[in-house]
Amino acid sequence: MNEPALVDTHTHVVSSDHERYPLSPRKLSGTWYLDAPASAAELVAAMDKSGVDQAILVQGVGAYSFDNRYAADAAMANSRRFTAACCIDVEAENALEMLSYWIDGRGMTGIRLFALASEGPSWLIDPRTDPVWERATELAAHIIVTILPRQLDELDHTLARFPETPVSLDHCAFALAEPETATRLFELARHPNLHLKVSTHVLDDAARQEGSARLMVRRLVDEFGAERLMWGSDYCQTHDRSYAELVAFAREAFGGLTPAERTACFSGTARRLWPTLADQA
Repeated sequence: MNEPALVDTHTHVVSSDHERYPLSPRKLSGTWYLDAPASAAELVAAMDKSGVDQAILVQGVGAYSFDNRYAADAAMANSRRFTAACCIDVEAENALEMLSYWIDGRGMTGIRLFALASEGPSWLIDPRTDPVWERATELAAHIIVTILPRQLDELDHTLARFPETPVSLDHCAFALAEPETATRLFELARHPNLHLKVSTHVLDDAARQEGSARLMVRRLVDEFGAERLMWGSDYCQTHDRSYAELVAFAREAFGGLTPAERTACFSGTARRLWPTLADQA
């Protein structure tokens, strides 16, 4: 079987130079950035060994909060292999200024709207944050949304307000672990601008429930279409296995698809949404 090009759409990098790039952690998901940090150079080495062509450096909010310098610098230094998504304080008075700075000034090509909320509504549906969506669209910055399953109704509302804006959903909103929330996610397939990151979290949940991740991947393709799905490792935040094992797990999970479907999920969708990667392919 000829393997398609592989783009990892969800990676995090952490510099060993804490003076130049000081950690600014938020209490989100443990101390992965201390337990198993991987620099951009280490990620490239792991990609080379695993047959991964390119990757998207997603701002590791848990490690650096809104200081995007390391991801920006790493992507700029190796634009053939990387592009990067920033994260900003969307509710700050200078939110638009900071977005323009990271996209126009520092060469980042996407924005991660980190809207996790364990209770109550988040700012995702606050009209005061609409200018951030509008500015991102003007800057051709791809939008990534990070939410929890309970926030799928908020995402539904937001997608309807910005129907022409392509959106990627981190980790499928962690919604596939429970049948009720999985059903709610599938209902959102009616929004053609919604794309899903099928990350290691998603594949692990499917494997635990069904013994194999292939059935869930097949259902996601049937519901959303392969042209709206992407694989992401979540390395190095996910570090219970080596990067090579994460890649092998993904290849197995998507192995039941047709060659055209695998190509879309492994590189086609990502390169369409992130044109700078396509330019360097």
